[in-house]
Amino acid sequence: MIRVSIGTASVLGLCRIPMAAAPTTAYLMVGGRCVMNCAFCAQGRESQSSNGSLSRISWPEFPLDKVCIQLRKAERQGKLDRCCIQVTAERDSYQQAIRVVKEIRRTTPLPLSIALLPADISQVAELIESGVDRVGIGLDAASERLFRECKGPHWDHMLSIIEKAAERFPGLASVHLIVGLGESEREMLARMLWVHDLGHGIGLFAFTPVRGTALAERPQPALAQYRRVQAARWLITQHGARLAHCAFNGRGALTGIDLVGWRDALANGEAFRTVGCPGCNRPFYNERPGGTMYNYPRALTAVEARQCIQEMGLESADACLLP
Repeated sequence: MIRVSIGTASVLGLCRIPMAAAPTTAYLMVGGRCVMNCAFCAQGRESQSSNGSLSRISWPEFPLDKVCIQLRKAERQGKLDRCCIQVTAERDSYQQAIRVVKEIRRTTPLPLSIALLPADISQVAELIESGVDRVGIGLDAASERLFRECKGPHWDHMLSIIEKAAERFPGLASVHLIVGLGESEREMLARMLWVHDLGHGIGLFAFTPVRGTALAERPQPALAQYRRVQAARWLITQHGARLAHCAFNGRGALTGIDLVGWRDALANGEAFRTVGCPGCNRPFYNERPGGTMYNYPRALTAVEARQCIQEMGLESADACLLP
């Protein structure tokens, strides 16, 4: 048996639910209650959330062989661009994940991602050798202080794995970061620059309070804060922006961008779409249908893109020519 996100299950024909946007990546989950105790995670060791949930999504179980057959059908029908396996740090979940990777790889040529906390670089190597083409590493926190508060004591170990992955497997990893754990925007931009300079992709998430977790009462980040971080990520990765191009106030909030034409660079709305591995759109992972859209799971209209730029709350005077 394997857990399947409810939206993925619908795309695969394993159940029927109404969807405002269908996932373009199939999301599967391996492992049960985690030995880690991340304060924001429904699968954390001391979480009171259902063990069938992750973020605000439910993950019903289905037989793995049936899921693989449906993955192959959906890929052939052009419904999916990728498959992604979420792995909790249960005692034997890594071995389970290797078995699942090999089974999926025998069944379908879909590009395959895996999101986990690797114990060491040898696990990253084994996953890639088994058929994974992208490894997502959940650093999550922008600073050591927040990592220790929200995840635990292994900050230096995680940074070491991320750096080793850049050396041995360039272009094959993404680092996941969560906006809204208590970091300043300056801290988040500095961490994104570090990740980008290593050659890794950036998977960006908005903190989402989940009932039963230690951070259940913490609010989501202000939309203006998230929009500014989204825009900064786009300008960093697509237009070479650095911290020197950014102005911050005393609280570390972004107040200006010294790149002429930065608004034009954001006008197509791509900065405000879900970002992770290629083909990932994670519909409503951080949102409720009809609620505030932190990450758009589809292309934005021109009106929506203009609205997102306005939501950043920056003055129009902060403008200059992009390289």
